[in-house]
Amino acid sequence: MIRVPEQFFPKFNCELIRLGNDSDGGYVISKKSVQNSKLLISFGLSNDWSFEEAYTNMTDKKVYCYDLSVNNFFWIKNFIKSVLNILFLRDVKENFKNLISYLRYKIFFGNKNNFHIKKYIFPLNNKKNFYKKENITDLNEILKIIKESCYLKIDIEGAEYRILDQIIFNQSKIDGISIEFHDFDIHLNLIRNFIDQLDLEIVHLHVNNFGLINKNSVPSVVEISFAKKEFIDTNNHNKSRYPLDIDKPCNKDCKDENITFY
Repeated sequence: MIRVPEQFFPKFNCELIRLGNDSDGGYVISKKSVQNSKLLISFGLSNDWSFEEAYTNMTDKKVYCYDLSVNNFFWIKNFIKSVLNILFLRDVKENFKNLISYLRYKIFFGNKNNFHIKKYIFPLNNKKNFYKKENITDLNEILKIIKESCYLKIDIEGAEYRILDQIIFNQSKIDGISIEFHDFDIHLNLIRNFIDQLDLEIVHLHVNNFGLINKNSVPSVVEISFAKKEFIDTNNHNKSRYPLDIDKPCNKDCKDENITFY
């Protein structure tokens, strides 16, 4: 049994949908927040853009993905690794899909509405950074240019904590958010403080079963989706048990464990 503090329990009922694949990369989110948003801003791409593709198919709206790591070297490494795994008969079906992922990438981002911006997400007001200034950006800078309301998806391997204050500052422009919180168990107070300042409500929580569980049964990686109150039935309290039927384990080889909110 996994334990999560009760503050993270989705208090109200909300119409939920799943966007993205049936493993790591898919998120359960508020349907109305997606429908109302004018575009998607996505931080973190790697070789899985199933969420972004599902958003496009559902809304036919623009998608802006930010990830500096997905470059020529990334694709060469992905190709070599996939070929070797196929030759040694290791997970052939999955590695064949990886082998043709570059083609799928070119098709998806060849669409005039889909953009891959090769920049790292890191607050621009930091005095020192490993990356050159032209290779980084942050939410403040992006939303200075993009004025429309957006859905925000964040999976940036721990860097999410560096922009939580920017999310608070820009929350009036955000219809919904999906964040993968890394090291959740050791950043509980930081995340609580973020939620206390956020006008959006938690509509869903899912534990990523690729992450570790600490000695107190608290998970290290948690996916949380938020939506504006106008998209939630605040008169109807949620009594669901988690995981929901719509949830899918990130690691398909392991079952999602039940969650107790304490």
